[in-house]
Amino acid sequence: IVRDKVIIGNGGAELGVRGYLTAYDADTGKQLWRFFSVPGDPAKPFESEAMALAAKTWKGGKWWEIGGGGTLWDSMAYDPAADILYAGTGNGSPWNRWIRSPGGGDNLFLSSIVALDPDTGVLKWYFQTTPGDTWDYTATQHMILADLVIEGRERKVIMQAPKNGFFYVLDRLTGDFISGAAYVPVTWAEGLDQNGRPIEREDRLFRDAPRRVTPTPTGAHNWEPMSFSLQTGLVYIPAKTLSGVYAQDKEFRYDEIKKDAWGVKMGVREDTPESEREGPPPQFLGRN
Repeated sequence: IVRDKVIIGNGGAELGVRGYLTAYDADTGKQLWRFFSVPGDPAKPFESEAMALAAKTWKGGKWWEIGGGGTLWDSMAYDPAADILYAGTGNGSPWNRWIRSPGGGDNLFLSSIVALDPDTGVLKWYFQTTPGDTWDYTATQHMILADLVIEGRERKVIMQAPKNGFFYVLDRLTGDFISGAAYVPVTWAEGLDQNGRPIEREDRLFRDAPRRVTPTPTGAHNWEPMSFSLQTGLVYIPAKTLSGVYAQDKEFRYDEIKKDAWGVKMGVREDTPESEREGPPPQFLGRN
């Protein structure tokens, strides 16, 4: 709740939906605004400037027929002094970016922190933790607001440990990247560049063959609460280290009739190389 508004997102990106965040009048229930996290059909007018921007980062597919994903199903935070609402967005629908957006692109605003004007729903800034997500590495995980002294000056920050295994410290007024590092062993990326963008490992992409990576779709950190101690200056994260194999679903098709069914296949692919089989199941088909 922000002043006189009740704000809530939606879930179910695995079921073929389009993500959004909606504000309602707390007294009447009237819808006041809606922020979509991914663009709809580009042949139709965009709902906002943010959607026009996002559409440029989706290429070659018909993602809108399967929803696109990006649901905002968990964490939000509000800074009353700055009057900014923060929300985390989820994975793509389908998961597999080579099906969802075969022409490439970052697929905004999947797996992102978005900063919004709580009165209008207008986007102020965004930071994408996993550009072109293809692993179900959501950024819906908890966000902590704090004032920290960094390199001799006080910074108003927002901190998050999303599923992808990297911990981020951002300027919460501008969205600028301050610092970041892996908080568990990560194999899908080599690290973060100077702007906080993950440096993907080409040899871990499952575009052409099954690949084992860490973390799995359950994430290095998921919905479990994390905390920040003013006494120690530390963030405490309930983290986990699991690996799993992702593979292409060569028989993928979107079934409108069964769109209410969970669309992730799990099992062992016969074409999985022996080098990728070392480790516990499950294996995830790059489908949804």
